Amino acid sequence: MREAVWAALDRLVSDTQAVRLVIAFSGGRDSKALLHAAAEFARARAIAVTAAHVDHGFAEASGAWASECQAEARALGIDCVVMRVAGTPPAGASLEAWAREQRYALLANLCIEGTLLLTAHHQDDQRETVLQRVLAGAGPHGLAGIPVLRRCGQGHLGRPLLGVSRAAIAAYAQHHGLHAIEDPANADERFLRNRLRRRVLPLLDELMPGARAGLLRLGQLQGELARGLDVLADGLIDRAGGPAWQLADATLAAAGRDLAPFVLRRALARIGVPRPGTHQLQAILGSLRQARADAGPVVCWGDHAVRRYRNCLYFTPAVLPVPPVVPRPWSWGEMLELPWGRLRAVSGTTVAIAPECLERADVTVSFRAGGERCKPAGRGNSQTLKKLFQDWGVPPWERDLIPLIHIDGQLAAVAGYCVCAPFAVPGKGVVFEWHMGLYQRG
Repeated sequence: MREAVWAALDRLVSDTQAVRLVIAFSGGRDSKALLHAAAEFARARAIAVTAAHVDHGFAEASGAWASECQAEARALGIDCVVMRVAGTPPAGASLEAWAREQRYALLANLCIEGTLLLTAHHQDDQRETVLQRVLAGAGPHGLAGIPVLRRCGQGHLGRPLLGVSRAAIAAYAQHHGLHAIEDPANADERFLRNRLRRRVLPLLDELMPGARAGLLRLGQLQGELARGLDVLADGLIDRAGGPAWQLADATLAAAGRDLAPFVLRRALARIGVPRPGTHQLQAILGSLRQARADAGPVVCWGDHAVRRYRNCLYFTPAVLPVPPVVPRPWSWGEMLELPWGRLRAVSGTTVAIAPECLERADVTVSFRAGGERCKPAGRGNSQTLKKLFQDWGVPPWERDLIPLIHIDGQLAAVAGYCVCAPFAVPGKGVVFEWHMGLYQRG
């Protein structure tokens, strides 16, 4: 096993340029074997390594397990951070799925740039995953099973044991005297994966020898198909251009009915948004795209949403931020950080505001409340901000989030869009750069 794991780790570190390993360490046999092998690898390659244990709090012994994991890691010369899941799953939610989501959310917080998070998923886990997704009617990306490598937080998540069998891991653990924590949940047949492992896979072996190998081949073939579909989708998306959080109707139309769902999923995956379920996907491709232009259609799943404006889909948070009502003073020489974007004053060379006008004034930032008017420099008449935003093609949900700069109580600029005529001077001066962070991920 050692040689296979080291070869996999060398590939993963090379592909990600990782300078730090974080080992997801449950204390079970698989993660202990991974920790042991990865610790030896990290020492040989002079790479920093840390262990991370997630305490779900489900079992009475979970606190003792966390302490044991810290002691085991310490014996290998490795620090082990313990993170505890807060809260309980919502009514009707799958405990297994909720725990997995919470676990990965905590682990992702450790994945700063240059970090490679490692989990101990192995070959038998891959078989079980493919079988589970066959039964769920998954498409090529689902049937491809567990990916060897993917983005996670600002770093990556890798699985160096995916080519290693459960039996090989057991032999490695026995050879090195690794004694595992036995979590009773691993035998609890209320969880589908445990039922598949304990009942279905043995029955398949009896009915059709070679079924386990067939499941692995299915995952490999579907992975090749999924990668090919991603290449096609990437080509369509890249040719269309535009921000990563937008997808034009024309791009989906060019994909055709059969490829459009894969293009949509790929566009979401490229910005790190989890795929919507089948019903949400159908709603996005159907009713959302057919809705009236002024209807403000939206489809939500989890913390994410797709909205439509002027023949374009936008990927946004499900819950939009609410800007403050009261204007706030702004030292315009400093960047203003907001939860949904950044505002700063920069030099402009065409139409701008004279610096001396700002230096002797009371500068405040507010947000649209309704009825504001502005005469942009170069325009003949003043107009409402609503009309200007329509002319500029600003989606309705963004309009209340764009900073308005006031000088001595008078609207002087719409950040990122215009300087109002009474304050505009030709040539070099100050303009206000606005970077909308509403769509940023990770």
